[in-house]
Amino acid sequence: MTPLVVGVGNRTRRDDGVGPEVADLVRRVRPDLDVVELSGDASSMLELWSGRELVVVVDAVRTGAPTGSCHRWVACSGAWDAVPPPSRLSSHLVGVREAIDLAAALDRLPPVLVVVGVEVTDLGVGAGLSGAVAAAVDGALDLVLESVGESG
Repeated sequence: MTPLVVGVGNRTRRDDGVGPEVADLVRRVRPDLDVVELSGDASSMLELWSGRELVVVVDAVRTGAPTGSCHRWVACSGAWDAVPPPSRLSSHLVGVREAIDLAAALDRLPPVLVVVGVEVTDLGVGAGLSGAVAAAVDGALDLVLESVGESG
């Protein structure tokens, strides 16, 4: 089955739009992949990834690393290489981390789940990524492409 890439974020909240921005690039360079943009409650991901073998989720994160840093966390059969941070950025009831925890509790994680996070700072109202986050988009794209088996 075709891998799924989910770009999570809100394009009208500055750096929170990094997930959809990376998703746009994935669509351009890998039209063979299924790519979805998600700006609502992340709990809908459980339905999106149902039956998928490989899912890559791209989201804005805050871990304390410098703005623009790119991270990748991988879970195979529910076992994480390192646990992604909580979703303190979501303006919705259920963020990415909470959706992952819910899916794990319900035994509904895909066999391989990759979370690509880009460190952000500006979540104000308005379109456009900050300079450091815009500069990180290509690095995040490379992590997505590596995750689906083809580096950029």
